Amino acid sequence: MLFEPEPTQFDLRWRMLGTDVRVHPWFWIMSALLGWNLADRNLGYLALWIVCVFVSILIHEFGHVLMGRCFGMPGYIVLYSFGGLAVGSNRLPRHWQRILVSLAGPAAGFLLFGLIWVLFRFVLDRSMLTENLIITYLFLKWINLAWGFLNLLPIWPLDGGQVSRDLLDWWLWRRGVCIALGISIIVAGLLAANALYLATGHKLPEPLDSIPFISGMGGMWNALLFGSLAFNSFQALQVELQHKPWEREDDYWQR
Repeated sequence: MLFEPEPTQFDLRWRMLGTDVRVHPWFWIMSALLGWNLADRNLGYLALWIVCVFVSILIHEFGHVLMGRCFGMPGYIVLYSFGGLAVGSNRLPRHWQRILVSLAGPAAGFLLFGLIWVLFRFVLDRSMLTENLIITYLFLKWINLAWGFLNLLPIWPLDGGQVSRDLLDWWLWRRGVCIALGISIIVAGLLAANALYLATGHKLPEPLDSIPFISGMGGMWNALLFGSLAFNSFQALQVELQHKPWEREDDYWQR
């Protein structure tokens, strides 16, 4: 789920802002599965959800691509089951450049929702706010804010995990990557355990129960997601531990 999927005859392709974009069919399927309950199993709301996911993730990936282009590194976008990829955008030799590219995606999502908030708060008259517009606003708020902050957690390969990996490797050369992956295992593992605990009908003690980000992360889907991310980080750590300091390649940052 963490690598670019193979092209299929059902892919949607186009070029936009000088960037090639490809949408794998699993993107639409996973978006529908994720939004089925949020849309209250209403097909109209589900269609709105899929459009909101598509627009939000596309803008997120363009944030990465455009920032990478500022440093002379072109990239292209693939939307797939796990969300999106800005392929090639962070293949840069300096840590601070890669950190800015990683942060540009969530920043683009926050900016998108900021513009939408201003539109709803100061431009649109309340009499113009139909039920579909309100539902669209709530969907965009959830996708760009909740998912945006989630994506900034120090979990590999989320954007926050890439930032923590670059920062620690920058400050603690030879040990930083292993430490970052260890942090990723712990954070993802705790979130997986929390999701599983809530999925079995238990209630978190105070004050954890009053924190929406923690109390709202229950369910088997979240348990599987964070569990798989923890396992992925564990595998990456095992590979990293096999490398001797003197065996480090000049292009290690592309891994």
